[in-house]
Amino acid sequence: MSIKVKLYMSYLAMAFVPVILLMLFMLFIFFAGEKQDLREFTDAKQNESFNQAIIYGELSYVIREDTAKLENEAFLKGLQERLMEQWAGFMLTRSGEVTEVSPFLQELSPDEDWKVLADQPPEQMSFRLYRFTSHEIEFAYPDGSPGTMVLFHRAEPVPIFWHPLTLLAGLLFVCLTSLLLTYFVSRSIIRPIQSLRTAALRIKEGDLTHELRTRKAKLGKQNEVDQLGSAFEEMRIRLKHSIEQSLQYEDNRKQLLSHISHDLKTPISAIKGYVEGIMDGIANTDEKRVRYMHTIYRKATDMDQLIDELFLFSKLDLQKVAYDFKVVDIGRYVEDFMGEQRFDLEKAGVALKFEDFSEGGLQVAADPDKLNRVFTNILNNCVKYMQQDVDDREDVITVRIRSEDEHAIIEIDDTGPGIDLADLPHIFDGFYRAEQSRNSETGGSGLGLAIVKQMTEGHGGFVWAENLPEGGARFCIKLPLRTAIKAVNEHEEHIDH
Repeated sequence: MSIKVKLYMSYLAMAFVPVILLMLFMLFIFFAGEKQDLREFTDAKQNESFNQAIIYGELSYVIREDTAKLENEAFLKGLQERLMEQWAGFMLTRSGEVTEVSPFLQELSPDEDWKVLADQPPEQMSFRLYRFTSHEIEFAYPDGSPGTMVLFHRAEPVPIFWHPLTLLAGLLFVCLTSLLLTYFVSRSIIRPIQSLRTAALRIKEGDLTHELRTRKAKLGKQNEVDQLGSAFEEMRIRLKHSIEQSLQYEDNRKQLLSHISHDLKTPISAIKGYVEGIMDGIANTDEKRVRYMHTIYRKATDMDQLIDELFLFSKLDLQKVAYDFKVVDIGRYVEDFMGEQRFDLEKAGVALKFEDFSEGGLQVAADPDKLNRVFTNILNNCVKYMQQDVDDREDVITVRIRSEDEHAIIEIDDTGPGIDLADLPHIFDGFYRAEQSRNSETGGSGLGLAIVKQMTEGHGGFVWAENLPEGGARFCIKLPLRTAIKAVNEHEEHIDH
């Protein structure tokens, strides 16, 4: 419910709720006075006035035509009883002396000076907090003596104090309703604002872990303060994510600088040593000089490759590498790639086998250049570890393709020493090398498989490694079939998404 609607409803409630409460209060009073409802109260008042009028009519006739009845005690007693039922009574005087006062009036005001009232009857007076009106009638008794009859009847069916009490109750209900509505409406507005202020102060102090809890409501049903709180909480989450990402990038940068300094130090030191050997005349023959120069060139090439991998890994980590996706037949693509690699692998003494269990073309959205880098890094890793294996086994790499649950699975098996269980969870981390090849001379940069992981995930896929029961390692790549993935750079050409 919006704040505007709340305020409108509170204003209406301030106008109508006091009236309703006052009516309920009146009904309670009527019920306490043995009245069932307001209609009974109204009917009783109308009947009382009607009955009083009938009795007064009879008295008027007796006073005009038959005053002798006023000396009849039975007649007067019956008349008084009838008037008492209608909250009325009379007082008679004869020759200035009070001769009869209704027992009803005497009961209402036992200490009243009736002689004074007979001499100067007021138009209105009160008996026991009820307002009565009086009416004086002069007549003559049968013997000629003057007489007067003063009639008293109740003017209102409620006590006199009811008027200020009703006014006071009405004011009390109005004030109470206003205070309660003001309290609840203001609390529903102020409490979330205070929570919002607390959250803002905590963010000001650098604490982004404090969650701002807002009232959950259906979409479009939150009030303005709740909408502000939801927007603030979303801002906090994004700011927290941004800062965490910045800190992660900073840690990656520090780690990158640390590994760069470590991995570049060894080849630079080697290059310096060979150059000093040439300068000092240690390489005193053409054969030594050529060997030294080849070594320097190889070290420089390794450094250049390391720098390229560092640059690529940094761009992948910052998600700034553009992908040019095309729909390709992954079976034919891998078969063509393996055909290109087979000659170089055979020169290294490694046999390459390809098995296609896809049972038809598997269409995937892929960047051929990036996928080429993925398979090249995995093959280079397999070759490197197989060449370090001391077991006398044939070096064979087997690549197979199969489909599984709308995904293409590429498995690459080698006959190397396998992967230590302690290393298995970390081989796709940046700069991680297995212990047996920790140095950069034989272990590479430690970024090859990290680049594989980044590029595979950039294709919307997964990569993992496992050991084979008969020995060797298996690398598995899982790519979704025909998945449309948007490239990072919108200016890149996109075909067949």
